[in-house]
Amino acid sequence: MAKRTRRQRNLTRSSAQQSEHASQGDQVIDFIQNFCRLTKGDVAGQLIQLRPWQKTLLRELYETDENGLRKHRRALIGLPRKNGKSLLGAGIALHGLILDEPGSEVYALAGDRQQGRIIFSEAARMVQLDPILSQRLRVMRDVIEYPTNGSVFRVLSADASRAEGLNPSLAVVDELHVQPDDRLWNTINLGSGTRKQPLIVAITTAGSRTDSHGQDTICYKLWQYGMRVKSGEIEDPTFFFRWWGAPDGADYRDPAVWADANPAYGDYLNPEDFESAVKSISEMELRTKRLNQWVTT
Repeated sequence: MAKRTRRQRNLTRSSAQQSEHASQGDQVIDFIQNFCRLTKGDVAGQLIQLRPWQKTLLRELYETDENGLRKHRRALIGLPRKNGKSLLGAGIALHGLILDEPGSEVYALAGDRQQGRIIFSEAARMVQLDPILSQRLRVMRDVIEYPTNGSVFRVLSADASRAEGLNPSLAVVDELHVQPDDRLWNTINLGSGTRKQPLIVAITTAGSRTDSHGQDTICYKLWQYGMRVKSGEIEDPTFFFRWWGAPDGADYRDPAVWADANPAYGDYLNPEDFESAVKSISEMELRTKRLNQWVTT
């Protein structure tokens, strides 16, 4: 038998070690940094090096209970644009495809199929760029298959009727704020009840508080719920909530506010782009997309 490389051994060993820790986050970090690659620009093809804040996020998201299973079943993560949401979501999805239970069903969801393909396309490109993943996985237009354990990763749009009957082990919802209602979110969550340790993760920026009917949007309702969990008003250890953004009343033209709201600011997020945007982009767009603040319309 051919001798396996260190990276191949790590891919197999990560799954076996998960139950030994108070968090599966280190295994997710190890997988992303050993097998997931940057997909754009001059650095395309290089292995991802997660930042400290991303590692902390993953360790907290993947905390385990006394049985070694994931504590959180639903998650809302808020980040301003260009802080690496798609890369993080793609890495989470590929980890769930390969190292979750056999027969895993992983989904990328969004307000429409084109949006849903953003995370899926990032994941597909990561597979193509990595010599080990490209040998293990089969990439098609809207599906990535892992034949070894019968797991699949698919794109799913906002049509909740198509989600009926699914049995997701992991779903990554991109830009939850554009969902027209709560039907898809409810359907995908209710469909995971028979899974051993399901996880439904929404990674989003803020948006409008209300929909076209004047009702709270699903994203804003979950943000409110997360704030109540964070304050201790509600006890729900199954719900994970992390939100980066500027406080109400913050000056959207202040570089200190930009830095506080964006964990990647000054790293791979260029401060000069903020300086340019504030001169020509509307205040509302800057507050939602760059400061992750809620607006009324």
